[in-house]
Amino acid sequence: MKFRSLFHFLLATALLPLAACSRSGENASTHTIATGPMQVWTVYPGKLEARRVEVIMSKFNGSATIVELAPEGAPVKAGDLLVKFDSSQVERDLLKLQRDFQLASSDLERIEKAELPLELRDLEAQRIEAQMTFEAEKQYLEDSRALLAEDLVSEQELEQQKLKVDQLKTQLEKLDQKIALTKDFLHPSALERARATLSSAEQELKLAKAQLANCTVLAPADGVVVYRPLHVGGEFRTVRVGDSIYKNQPFLIIPDMRDLIIEVQIPEAELARVEIGRSVRVTPLSYPDLALTGNVETVGSMATIVADRPGWQRYFRAVIGLQDADPRLRSGMSVEAEILSYSADNALLIPRSFVHMNGNEPTARIAGPPARTQPLKLGWADVQNFEVLDGLKPGDVVKP
Repeated sequence: MKFRSLFHFLLATALLPLAACSRSGENASTHTIATGPMQVWTVYPGKLEARRVEVIMSKFNGSATIVELAPEGAPVKAGDLLVKFDSSQVERDLLKLQRDFQLASSDLERIEKAELPLELRDLEAQRIEAQMTFEAEKQYLEDSRALLAEDLVSEQELEQQKLKVDQLKTQLEKLDQKIALTKDFLHPSALERARATLSSAEQELKLAKAQLANCTVLAPADGVVVYRPLHVGGEFRTVRVGDSIYKNQPFLIIPDMRDLIIEVQIPEAELARVEIGRSVRVTPLSYPDLALTGNVETVGSMATIVADRPGWQRYFRAVIGLQDADPRLRSGMSVEAEILSYSADNALLIPRSFVHMNGNEPTARIAGPPARTQPLKLGWADVQNFEVLDGLKPGDVVKP
């Protein structure tokens, strides 16, 4: 890590007395400055998660009672049974709706192929008969005019015949209008009603079949069954057989444990330590002997507040892709993630115990001749050494 203030330097050098004690048996009063490799790992607590998690919720309309349930922790393949809901009421409703659909289908066929064609044919037959009667009476009217000239019919009889012809003409016009309205409006309306009834019955039947299908929940992907706590009957717990679940209420998750990630929160002051692509060493707290490796995949672009940490502190979410898999790993496990913050093959190194403070300035005591105190500019530090950026060179001899 880099030291930009007295506070950071003092924090980094807090172990100097211990380091000095550890060197008491070396019988060395000087140290020759040299270059060497340096790696600085920064440790963060993290949580292990599956990259892909399938959330299982009920798609059943209304409440559904669980009658079968896959055991928690069981490995499943895509298509395996997870949950089965009680389907007895749905099956009874389905029988009724199938009957309604058949009746609606028969009604439409009867109206379309029999009832309406017969009604139209009757109307057209009535019109033909009315037309023939009108033509006959009209001809008789013409003949009556000729007979009137010969005084074979009276004026009154002629007027009565005219009235009769007018009535027949009106009747014929009414039949024409009725036929036109029947073709253009009445029959299409009747067909539309019948088709709407059939469509409604078909839709209800389709929904009932979907409802029946929703009584069985299959695993959408390979993974492990994890119960998700929820409010059931006034309790906050995981589900069990006999519980009633409502639509869109998540109660299971299926994490894919073949592809895992680690989520860590990086304090704002340490954001420069974490870069995309950096190597990471991961140790699960449950299995300290299990060494895993990974790489930083993403670093959040927006600072957030973490619920269980001080409100003044801001954090950035980082995601680490895990390269290894182990059957002992479980989603949600706590881990310790060591991120490689700095790496150099030829850093100029000075042991911690050879660094001293002169006010706010780190210094080293150079052996003579002539002996002198040299101000230093320090860079990163590991548990043993500081990186020297300026003030020393390879071959310099320093005293503790």
